[in-house]
Amino acid sequence: MNYNMQFNKFLIVKVSLIFLIFFSFFLGFNLRENAVGGGPDFYNFTWPVVQSFKEDFVYTIKNYGTFGEGSYPLFHIINAYLNPFSNHDLSFQLSITIISFLVFFIFGLTLKKKFPNTNFIDLLLLSSIILLMPFFRTSAFWGQTENFGWLFLILAIYFFLEIKQSLFDVNEKKNIFHIFLFCLFSAAALYTRQFLVFLPISYLLYFTLFDNNKRAVIISLIFFVFLSIPGILLLISWGGLYDVDNFPSYFETLVNPIFIIKNIPILLSYIGFYLLPIIIVELLNVDFKTLFKKYFPSFILTFSLLLILSQLNFLNYLAEYEIGGGAILKLNYLIQKQNYFLLLIFSSIGMSILVRIMNENIKNNLIILVPPLLIIGCANILYQEYVEPMILILFFLLVQTDLHKIFFRRIFLSNIIVVSYFSIYLIGSIYFKHF
Repeated sequence: MNYNMQFNKFLIVKVSLIFLIFFSFFLGFNLRENAVGGGPDFYNFTWPVVQSFKEDFVYTIKNYGTFGEGSYPLFHIINAYLNPFSNHDLSFQLSITIISFLVFFIFGLTLKKKFPNTNFIDLLLLSSIILLMPFFRTSAFWGQTENFGWLFLILAIYFFLEIKQSLFDVNEKKNIFHIFLFCLFSAAALYTRQFLVFLPISYLLYFTLFDNNKRAVIISLIFFVFLSIPGILLLISWGGLYDVDNFPSYFETLVNPIFIIKNIPILLSYIGFYLLPIIIVELLNVDFKTLFKKYFPSFILTFSLLLILSQLNFLNYLAEYEIGGGAILKLNYLIQKQNYFLLLIFSSIGMSILVRIMNENIKNNLIILVPPLLIIGCANILYQEYVEPMILILFFLLVQTDLHKIFFRRIFLSNIIVVSYFSIYLIGSIYFKHF
């Protein structure tokens, strides 16, 4: 009897937390929340492209670069022709907010696919943390492109997991259908946000190097060739990977592999920032001595190296960011102008987490993590929106680590920690931007 009462009490708390997060999400839309400051860009970039597509498809494609929109146009095309609410800006933004809200539920279903023995309510509470993330919320409330990319990415990962589980299923037609759906949604993710090309790269590497499944690779390549036809036609129209005539300096100024080196400290700080609550959960489940051995050697080595580079003036650029760089760097500037010491700490935390994860399953985790880090690292200005909520999506759905077992060992406590952590992050972002 006492057990049942305690179970019901926890269930009520979990459901109440989920609905409280729901309420905060739609309240944010109603209050026109703009926690990360990029919301009004909707009227300069996204909205004009959607309206132009409604008027003239061919003209918009040929002059795409003149709109200043850096992403590929699938989002704009879908909403111009399939979204019945795209005639008015506020109703359009509400429709994107509702679609973004559904992303959390699809994330929860995909978590259930990965962790079938975990209670679905617990997984929904875990997945609802994306509704607390400022960049995700701002993109939702202001009708921007990013959340469609996350929607297609999670759907593609769902079928990636399905393919891994059913490779030896006797139902061949079902397997081929799952492969097609993975290819379809990963292609849609790419046509929405170019850097999401990392997923098909990781997928093909996985089945080539890890599972050595030539059949899955060949079938996937056939589908990818078919799905690449719209992209090839687009590149022919543009004369390159972007609208060369109307956006001539795209690669030189915005995207180039030469930027990877300078972005390493920021990328590591993002990893440290988003996975820090996972380490807090681990601290509450294992003794401090064990945790110290796992993380401290790589932390102190990375921190020492970054300090040396800082003293040699190789990291001075970290003191000069006006846009991009992430929340930790902005917080650091608030504490002391042109200071980036806090970022170095989070970069070291990120590296120590990365080393721990890699040591657990180096082949799988290299295949999953290296492609996105390299591709995103090519951006000249590395915005935090590029990795939110990608880092947590990859961590929970594709990375192989014992941290999952530790996290789900006391799932209610773990969820309380991550919900509290990202709630503080959201409140801090709103306060910083609006007040």
